[in-house]
Amino acid sequence: MRGNIRLLYIIMCGMAAFLAASCQGDLPGGEDAGEGTAVTVTLDIHSRANGTRATGVPEGAEYDIEKIHSWWVAFVNQGDRKVQAVVERPAGNTSYVEQESVDMKVAKGKYVLYAFANISQDSLYQQTGLQFTPGKQCPDVDTATLTLLQDWNPGTDIPMTGKQQVEVTGHNSVSIEVVRMLAKMDVTFTNESGKDITVNSLTMEQSPTDHVPLLPNYSYLQNGMPEAADTAGARAYVRDYGGDALLTKYAGGMARSYRDVFYVRESQSRTVTRRYRLAVSVTREDDAASTQLFALTRDLYSIYRNDHVVVPIVLSDFQVGVDARFYPPIGGYPAVVTSGSGEDFYCEFGTEGDFELFLSVRDALKGNALVYGAGDPCYSSVVKAVSDPQNILTKHPSVSATGEIVGRLNSNKGKASVDVEVTVHRNGAADQVYDRRIYLIRK
Repeated sequence: MRGNIRLLYIIMCGMAAFLAASCQGDLPGGEDAGEGTAVTVTLDIHSRANGTRATGVPEGAEYDIEKIHSWWVAFVNQGDRKVQAVVERPAGNTSYVEQESVDMKVAKGKYVLYAFANISQDSLYQQTGLQFTPGKQCPDVDTATLTLLQDWNPGTDIPMTGKQQVEVTGHNSVSIEVVRMLAKMDVTFTNESGKDITVNSLTMEQSPTDHVPLLPNYSYLQNGMPEAADTAGARAYVRDYGGDALLTKYAGGMARSYRDVFYVRESQSRTVTRRYRLAVSVTREDDAASTQLFALTRDLYSIYRNDHVVVPIVLSDFQVGVDARFYPPIGGYPAVVTSGSGEDFYCEFGTEGDFELFLSVRDALKGNALVYGAGDPCYSSVVKAVSDPQNILTKHPSVSATGEIVGRLNSNKGKASVDVEVTVHRNGAADQVYDRRIYLIRK
């Protein structure tokens, strides 16, 4: 469910070709002039579009606010940490770009480059107190934070930052990335039910604070943010659609969809399962009251800046539930389904033994009538994956000939999970597919 598109903007500082005529003017000491000699540098500013982690398909910026509108770069000496120069985008360049080149002069030497796009020097100073002044010490930019609000105004350019150590020799090019400080959420609601549906709102988690580190963590950019250490500090973020998201009923062919793109701060899920839970409020045709639907995203533990998170949400007529039957030894304890809603269910077991998990599929358009393994509609199921890191299973769960999911627990304590795919068939063809995760807890 997750596609993390790395839309990294990059500022390239390429050394100009050393033509005989220009060398004498720019390098008074010749090509072997020492550190501190000024040379002409071409700043080539362009966007680099990486693909999703899942598919590798490259994507460029979709909207202007995702592009570079303004930029500036501070050259800081690695040795004494003094600001050598600050280079800004020429005032006459006002268009949204993914690539741009300008010429400048800078002394040879080793630098830390700090790059900023879509946030002016004045704005940075007002929000953080940071100021880059040539000849002065570099401010403590590495620990600074910036306040970013949600909802993010869709007419406001997304700020970008980057940091890179470089050496200007007169014979090489140097580069620095500027990375969007917000993640892009791309949610599509699709109505595959037999009634018109209005999507009222979408609720998800957001970061505990409005403050975001000014500079990116490049390890997180490559590998993603880790899971949260605890569940403290979770806050709800509500997207209110105000009746605009009306989806007409599905009548074959293409189902009606509603796409919502918005931008969020980096965060880690703080639910018990460490995965983001989405709550969707909908009102069905002829229903006086709204209905709240819940689902846990599959394997989405964190959202980091510059991620592109694609979330397809299908609104359908069928509900999938889970029940458990346990066959413990004499003196054992029965299984208890402690909770279950949306995509996830929890079954607790007090001892070892065989178990059966029963899936129940109900048709919402027919008074929540049960759907069976035969007839029309009907359903089938398959176990897609089993995770048992604490080795609590003697026999991994599988689907029996009669449709139950059967397995066996041993005496070890811990937690395992079973991923199940349920396919509802209608009119002899696969109609809707549901993914469910069942947690098995051996206490």
